[in-house]
Amino acid sequence: MESKHFYRGLILFGLFLIFFLCVSLEAAPEKVKVIVDNSSIRATPELGGKVLAKVAQNTILESESKQGEWYKVIFEREGVQISGFIHEMTIEETTEDYPTIETGTQPALSQAQAQLTAEIEVKMTEGRKFITQDRDFEKAIETLSPLIAKIFRVTDNRKQRELGAEIFLWKGLAYISKGEQLSALIEFRNMFEVDDVYSNKITKNILQTEIVTMIKQAENEYKGLVTEYSLEISTTPKEATIIINGKEIGTSPEIYRTTTPKIVIELQKKGFKPIKDEFFITQPSVKKEYVLESAGKNLEIKSNPIGASVYLDGVDTGKVTNCVIPAVLFGIHKIKLVKGNYAEWEGTIEINAGQETFSLDGALTPNKYTFLTKFGGTAVKSFKQISGVTVDKNNNLYIIDTSSAKVKKYNPEGKNLRAFGQIGKEFRKLKIPAGIAIDSKGNLYVTDAKTHGVLLFDATGKFRRKWGAKMGSGNANFNTPIGIAVDSSDNIYVVDSRNNRIKKYSNTGRMLKAWGKQGTSNGDFLSPRGVAVNKNNEVFVIDRVRIQKFSSEGEFISAFGKQGAGDGEFNRPSGMYIDQNGYIYVADSGNNRIQKFDQKGQFIMKWGTPGSGNGQMAFPIGITVDSRGYVYVAERDNNRIQLFGFAPSTRSLKK
Repeated sequence: MESKHFYRGLILFGLFLIFFLCVSLEAAPEKVKVIVDNSSIRATPELGGKVLAKVAQNTILESESKQGEWYKVIFEREGVQISGFIHEMTIEETTEDYPTIETGTQPALSQAQAQLTAEIEVKMTEGRKFITQDRDFEKAIETLSPLIAKIFRVTDNRKQRELGAEIFLWKGLAYISKGEQLSALIEFRNMFEVDDVYSNKITKNILQTEIVTMIKQAENEYKGLVTEYSLEISTTPKEATIIINGKEIGTSPEIYRTTTPKIVIELQKKGFKPIKDEFFITQPSVKKEYVLESAGKNLEIKSNPIGASVYLDGVDTGKVTNCVIPAVLFGIHKIKLVKGNYAEWEGTIEINAGQETFSLDGALTPNKYTFLTKFGGTAVKSFKQISGVTVDKNNNLYIIDTSSAKVKKYNPEGKNLRAFGQIGKEFRKLKIPAGIAIDSKGNLYVTDAKTHGVLLFDATGKFRRKWGAKMGSGNANFNTPIGIAVDSSDNIYVVDSRNNRIKKYSNTGRMLKAWGKQGTSNGDFLSPRGVAVNKNNEVFVIDRVRIQKFSSEGEFISAFGKQGAGDGEFNRPSGMYIDQNGYIYVADSGNNRIQKFDQKGQFIMKWGTPGSGNGQMAFPIGITVDSRGYVYVAERDNNRIQLFGFAPSTRSLKK
């Protein structure tokens, strides 16, 4: 507040005659009280005017009027009434009524003046040290600011002006070092108001470009050469909304005029990141160009097959795959792909800065499956009581049955790889295989319903180990293990069917978790048979006539299905598989069909009828889906594998 008042007072310096003619006198209180010792009463209302008298602190003076920041007061000296001016920073209004203290004269204060000047100069040196050595600019400002009031007590007009100019200079240097340009400009302008000639002298050796520019700007304002600033704002691309100091002024390009050089510019344009810039104008006329940065990236969407309509956040984009959607905003978006005869594909994406193009591939799964080919059958006797099927990452097929070679391997073209497992020798330990799963390294895990254990074979079919010693309900035992699945970390989940529980193991055979008990409540089981794990490591379990969903730690999440032959109903379901897109396939054994569900358990489609013809089924017991989206169904009573897909011929079986 002191700086503000003093600044106003300094503007009056040298302009008294003009000011006196232009500014009317303000009403003033009847009395004022001096609050700064040895305050000056001057002949004219200006810093540097002739000192008529010095008055002590607590002196009460009669006040006639107020002119700007100066009070016109009456006092007595040697019995004669004299009027003069005293600055508002050195007094306060009062209603006190006690005798006026005798005023002194300037000659009697020469020793006090020297001491006062020395005190000010010591403090100035201290403030400069805070700037040049300690780099403590806030402390410098705190030290220098109180000196402004003290220089009113200096009676030597020339010394008074020099001290004032130096104080404002160093305060300005402190502010500009702090990055507070407007405050620095005000201090430099105050410096010129006090004494422009001396100001030029003390600043001539300053070489830093930023400071030199700011001092020149302050001098031009002082001289009246700059009364308004012009700023031309343009953007690439054009027509961005311009907001200055919170007020909208138009769209780019636009010229903005202001008397205050410090402004806050905001730029907004749909599809681009907003810009906020605190800008300080250093020249009377300035051009400012902003390049707007896109608020999004191009989104490239592909699908297999192509030709799917693309929906972005629930809105039809009018584009079909494969396509590019330009400038999709950064953030999280929902994508849906829709194509006739295929299930809707839905996914969530997050587009971040730094990507030139965001690419997304959606694998569409058909709503209508076509019979492609088959392996085995009752006539050829390739299999004996098939019980399960799975595929590896290379689309090789593994089938389990009760023949001598209990695990058979086929390549993607359907050729039996007879060398696998040394033509069945490695599988002699298996008695009645019930479920099969494969991990990321190609290791096979097979449940044995007769010996009540889980057997591990490597990728060549060589036996490695077994766990589960005998039938029982203890942690080391199983009672008719059937379904088995592997998660993304190669943990193994086993359906311990007659113990009505799920057991989770590490790939070394260490039991990690077990959950479930007999019952019909959520989380309970009644002779569970199949298990599958999605890419989020959520566990789905076939529990008689329903599918229950759990976390990887066995926490119940949801369930769907009931007894029946309608859509979403089951009759003795046995096998289950979850593909790479999260779709759930269930071998609905008693209904002789396959049912397909989305990730939430919503029914999508079904296919299959009772019989032994192509596309018909007799107690489908196992199911798996390869990376191409082809579905393999293992039929126990027809002793065969049927392959379904969306291609019209077996040539589509090739990679």
